Amino acid sequence: MATFVSFKTYLDTPFWREVNKRKLHEWKLDETPKPIFSQLSLCKSISYDGKKILTNSGERNSDHCRLSLSHDSFKPSNGNPNEVSISGNLILYNTRESFKAAATTKSLEELMKTEATKIWDVITTKTWLQTPHLLSSFTIIAFADLKKFHYIYKTFIPSLKYPKNPEQEAWLRFLIVNVIFLFQIPSLSTDESSLLTYYKRTLAPVFLFSKSSQEPLEIAHLESQVNPDDVLIVVADPSPNPSSAGRLVKNVVAAVAYLHSSWDHCNVISLRSSGSIEIKYSWPANADAVAQNVVPQCSGWEQHYSADLSKQFDPKIMMEEAVNLNLSLIKWRLNPDLKLERYSTLKVLILGAGTIGCNLARGIMAWGVRHISFVDNSFVSYSNPVRQSLSKFEDARKRRGKAETAVDALKEIFPSVQAFGYQLTVPMPGHTIDEKDEEQLEKDVRQLEDLIKNHDVVFLALDSREARWLPTVMASIHRKIAISVAIGFDTYVIIRHGIGLRKDSLSEDVNSEAVPYSQLSCYFCSDVTAPGNSTSDRTLDQQCTVSRSGLSMIASGFAVELLASILQHPDPLAAPASLDDNITLLGAVPHQIRGFLHRFQQIHPSVKRFEKCVACGDLIADRFQKNGWKFVRDVMNSPKHLEEVTGLDELQESVEAIDIDFDDDESVVSV
Repeated sequence: MATFVSFKTYLDTPFWREVNKRKLHEWKLDETPKPIFSQLSLCKSISYDGKKILTNSGERNSDHCRLSLSHDSFKPSNGNPNEVSISGNLILYNTRESFKAAATTKSLEELMKTEATKIWDVITTKTWLQTPHLLSSFTIIAFADLKKFHYIYKTFIPSLKYPKNPEQEAWLRFLIVNVIFLFQIPSLSTDESSLLTYYKRTLAPVFLFSKSSQEPLEIAHLESQVNPDDVLIVVADPSPNPSSAGRLVKNVVAAVAYLHSSWDHCNVISLRSSGSIEIKYSWPANADAVAQNVVPQCSGWEQHYSADLSKQFDPKIMMEEAVNLNLSLIKWRLNPDLKLERYSTLKVLILGAGTIGCNLARGIMAWGVRHISFVDNSFVSYSNPVRQSLSKFEDARKRRGKAETAVDALKEIFPSVQAFGYQLTVPMPGHTIDEKDEEQLEKDVRQLEDLIKNHDVVFLALDSREARWLPTVMASIHRKIAISVAIGFDTYVIIRHGIGLRKDSLSEDVNSEAVPYSQLSCYFCSDVTAPGNSTSDRTLDQQCTVSRSGLSMIASGFAVELLASILQHPDPLAAPASLDDNITLLGAVPHQIRGFLHRFQQIHPSVKRFEKCVACGDLIADRFQKNGWKFVRDVMNSPKHLEEVTGLDELQESVEAIDIDFDDDESVVSV
């Protein structure tokens, strides 16, 4: 039977889940020791049934003390009187190779010597008399594979070998105590209940019991004691062995032997919840006196342990943590100032769940966006799945709605995403409406406006020019980040619309090289005519968007990265159009990205808002705010109404009235 009972470490699943979280969000690549705490439960009632030693649960008694850690091990104990608090450190290495290097014999010996020195300093400076819990500590070195949820670790609980081999001298006493205990004959020279009462009141891991006064005393009184038999040293002990103390007691004995170098023994009570034992530790007097200033030898390393928790963790949580890890690696390795929370808290509305809308969703989800809404009124057709990344053959066969299909696909890809779909027709100029449909129009306009108001970003990925008009009006009024993405056969354009109303931005610096965000043109600012019905009287090839296969992915990818850069500006709603790659943490934030696939070329024009714009102009905003859906109805039935409201019709008439005379041949050209 071992004289001192060793420890065994138990790290549960919640502990490793907490490690995962802190590694991702706090520690990152930091390998410095992190403080952790373990609560060691005092062993409860022990009995003997004539054949074997039993605990209160009826199980066979364990041969080791339990060092258990869980999710709450990263904060000090709340003071449970049935537990002994022991503090330690967790050293979490970034790579498996670093852990292996730390676990070599030489490295373990160095760490063991370092920790032994700390405890020896506590003993030699007599600090332990004021703070006895410093006699006990532990260190865990570990590596956590956060992608596979596989962990390896090794624990060290330092146990000093001073004085030399005291347990050999005390072995006869151990045998006597064991026999007395098993036959339930009182073995303690004091009342166990009074010791437990004092411990629960003070939570002192080590204290004295005076035989003369029959009262517990603080451990500091030990220094003034002359006779070792006048006091009992009481140690709160988690040992489950009915005849042996835990290794925590060994450091206490070392401290007593150093404090009173003339003594040749001390009397220790290993305090349990019930069934405490009294042990006399003896050693040759002054045996180590010549080496008192030398750090004693130390032991306490456990063997390697590993844990594969891939099956225990919730797969959804596992994926979320793995996705967060990919983003965190960007922050740790490349840009420590990256504000990832700006993506995770963002609400994005994608108007159009077709080819571009699907790719936009995949891109922003990879950036950490967790709230995505789709608006679309059409259904999946057989031509869609090969181009639209969120639909498949079965969706086309069942003719499922595109918005519904996109939502289900996102949740299947990443269950933690909050995705919503809305089967909604966006009202469009030139698409006439009957009086009987006006009630539905009113509902559609209000629902669309509510959606735009309740989201932070609006992507316009609709398949016609006129479908982008009303969302542009609403996004401008409600100061939302709005980005239009459109493709042709081999060209694409990405435009971020100006923020807010034009009149609110007139006071900004117009002479700056970078155009202020509020003064950027929208998708319609360069037009001199109102949008109309672009699908009427058109053949099939003219109604469908025919483009090169990779174009939508390219355009969507640039749109996603444009948004990512905007969000890293100190004030995203004030990010000016600039190609300066230092303007945000991720680089430039252009106004427009126009690409030409046949030349693999891009240009980045910046255009200021047009005063008479039929979408973001102030006159349009005023009319919509006054008349609401009725204004939309009038525009649907007559797109020219937009030109009348803005005065664009008068501008056109004035231009057409100008005759330009050419001196060379006196010809007249109407412009």
